[in-house]
Amino acid sequence: MNKFIFWTMISRLFLVFICFYLLSVSFIANAQEKDTLYLRNGQIMVGKLNSISLGIIQFDDMDLSVQNVKYHKIKTIKASMATYRIQTIDQVVYYGVLKPSKIYGEVIVDDGFVEKVYPIVNIFDLVSLEKRFIKKIKGTVALGYSYTKSSDIGRSNIDWNLRFTEQKYQIEFNGSFIFTNNQGIKTRDREQINLGGYYNLNSVLSAGVGLNYQRNIELGLASRIQQVVGLGRRFLFKSNLQGMLISGAVINQERSLEGNSSGNLYEIPLQFKLDYFHYAAPNLSFTIFPKAFFGLNQDGRKRFDGETRVNWEVINNLDLGLQFYANYDNQALEGSNTNFDYGIVFNVGYKFK
Repeated sequence: MNKFIFWTMISRLFLVFICFYLLSVSFIANAQEKDTLYLRNGQIMVGKLNSISLGIIQFDDMDLSVQNVKYHKIKTIKASMATYRIQTIDQVVYYGVLKPSKIYGEVIVDDGFVEKVYPIVNIFDLVSLEKRFIKKIKGTVALGYSYTKSSDIGRSNIDWNLRFTEQKYQIEFNGSFIFTNNQGIKTRDREQINLGGYYNLNSVLSAGVGLNYQRNIELGLASRIQQVVGLGRRFLFKSNLQGMLISGAVINQERSLEGNSSGNLYEIPLQFKLDYFHYAAPNLSFTIFPKAFFGLNQDGRKRFDGETRVNWEVINNLDLGLQFYANYDNQALEGSNTNFDYGIVFNVGYKFK
């Protein structure tokens, strides 16, 4: 009986030892799998590489949470916790991981077939292909409000810009609302919602479709529904500067403030998007997005929608933003007193990383 108890105790101790050993091995393996940033000053950051874009390396440090690190502060990078879509300034796209290089300022791109050394500044864009759905959503949600006591006018705005990224495609969902409260009378001044999907044909070309909604009472527009199909070409492959030209076809259905509906209106769009990031302090980002539309069945109608955004990241996850917008329509709708509208919007935003 004593022998039985003895061997039972030995078996349990052995089982506990095996479990502890397996947990230790798992912990060590997980620790080894953590991504690592090697800084030029000798410091090391351990955690997870999220993205590289516009001169900024977004890294989720185990101790410091999400950090934005500038290119010139990095010695090299080790990143293998996920598969990454890596695009370089020579317009090559890899799906793989990053390995550290012994040379300052360089990294090894490994796609499972070849390994190639690149200067870190030549990594044009890197996106982590996350497994969890919620982790694939990035972007900013912002709110703003202004009030004038003398006129008893309050103006509020809501703004969001979210994107969902997969290996070959990206879905973007963005919008903005501006409301005015004038002595108790509330009006919906300007509204815009855009839902679009983009598929990467190669390193420079993308095909996309979109569904948009617009409202602008200054131009007499109660609502405009747009169906869009287009082709975009990337250019300006710089570490802190990216550009894209877009064109295609648009079908609109419009309703004026007087209640008149237009039926189907066909247009050719010409769009230009420019993103720039100033990665020396302060952290400022600029987006310029002018859009021109040329009517095909509207007797020479021409429209322009444009906006410029300036965002300053004050602290991690907190942005202060300015938006400048302008809208022009050479054929003003019924209920409008002008064919040109512009404005400036200030907001405070939370950034999803």
